[in-house]
Amino acid sequence: MQKGFTLIELILYVAIVAIVLGSLIPFAWNIIGGEVKSQTDQEVSSQARIVSEKIKTEIRNAKDFVSIIPPATLNLTDINNNSVVITLSAGKVTLNRGGAGATALNSDNTNVPALTFTNYTSADYKTKNIQFVFTIDDNYSGTRQEYNASPLTVESSAEIRGN
Repeated sequence: MQKGFTLIELILYVAIVAIVLGSLIPFAWNIIGGEVKSQTDQEVSSQARIVSEKIKTEIRNAKDFVSIIPPATLNLTDINNNSVVITLSAGKVTLNRGGAGATALNSDNTNVPALTFTNYTSADYKTKNIQFVFTIDDNYSGTRQEYNASPLTVESSAEIRGN
């Protein structure tokens, strides 16, 4: 009696293994693609939160409201009477404090195509409320869907506390 596999048994085992692996590979690619999509969406969401919180902090800590230059520039004065300018420039929300140079608030991986400020100061000037709306998206320009995040629109407002 000989031990071992016949050629037919070997071909049958290889075929079964190939079918099982062939069905698992697309499933694994979907998992990997989902992780990349999740990371891209998370980057856009975190950048939206960072930009929103920074704008709100600057408005709340301002001493006074100077002007809005439509649609995307807000001029404030801080407690040291320094100029604070928040503006949209080439897809970046920038902050310029005291003319020291603009600092980008969003990362190079994201793009802000639209930013709008609206002045909702009360008629008696007791409350100085500034609303802002911006849209943020990823900077990926390729065709692979897993790297394209959905654009996110953020709308918020803050009151100047330095009245």
